[in-house]
Amino acid sequence: MPTTYRPLVASDVEAIATIHREACLTAYAFMGWNYSWRECRDWYEGKLPDWDWGLVALADGEAAGFAAGMGTHLDQLFVHPLHQRKGIGSSLLRAALARTPPAETLHVYAENAIARRLYERFGFQEAGPVPDGGPHLELLYRRHLA
Repeated sequence: MPTTYRPLVASDVEAIATIHREACLTAYAFMGWNYSWRECRDWYEGKLPDWDWGLVALADGEAAGFAAGMGTHLDQLFVHPLHQRKGIGSSLLRAALARTPPAETLHVYAENAIARRLYERFGFQEAGPVPDGGPHLELLYRRHLA
């Protein structure tokens, strides 16, 4: 069954918390990331009102990834590890860039080389550190069009 996409809605909070937690356990292993599912869900319940757009990727009818943001800032893009390397992250990023207005900025940890390569393939470049990014270097990426 092909991957389909639909707008993110409030009832997706449990699914995106699961995606976020499972993806971060791998992607953020360098920082010892280990928040509980409940902590992720509670954080997303508080975060959801901040976003003015969001998209969920469905594989076999189940949420496999999501992207969300506000205005031109891509705030979140995560794909569940069981669905990574299948083009879902690229499709979500493509959709964020096709919006009006398109995504132009995002934050990524310097140690997250896989995510940085994805963003760089789509024209994002490092634009400096995020102020108060914490103990791990968090970078601002900005999209530069040729």
